[in-house]
Amino acid sequence: MPRPPAARLLEAVLYAPIGLVVQVREDLPRLVADGKAELENRVRVARWVGEMAVHYGRRQLEEARAQRTAPARQAAVAVPDAPPAPTPDEPFEGYHLLTAAELVPLLERLPGPERDMVREYEAATRARRTVLAKLNALDAAGH
Repeated sequence: MPRPPAARLLEAVLYAPIGLVVQVREDLPRLVADGKAELENRVRVARWVGEMAVHYGRRQLEEARAQRTAPARQAAVAVPDAPPAPTPDEPFEGYHLLTAAELVPLLERLPGPERDMVREYEAATRARRTVLAKLNALDAAGH
């Protein structure tokens, strides 16, 4: 026997909102924690990318200034361009320009997958002990 329309209306108008409130009250702490973690992760990555851009830009400006102020009588020795050896992709543009001293303090701010990219690139290219040691220390500390 089908329910009367009045009973269906009562369920939709009264019981559905009550059920929604109960469900939101139960799920709200988890939703807040998930949202907070996602936002913190995105902010951390955005901040790190911004810092990398600043370091890269500063390095480019210093190189440009050094080229402008170099004495004109110093002639560069012409060396034929050799094709570059294949290497893994840089974790981000300008990575190869950073010194270990510039890179090590920034590693703490990287999420795990980005640190893995840095480790892979560093091991395949320059293999700087200070950078690899910092990555290992962060992994051991559970960062």
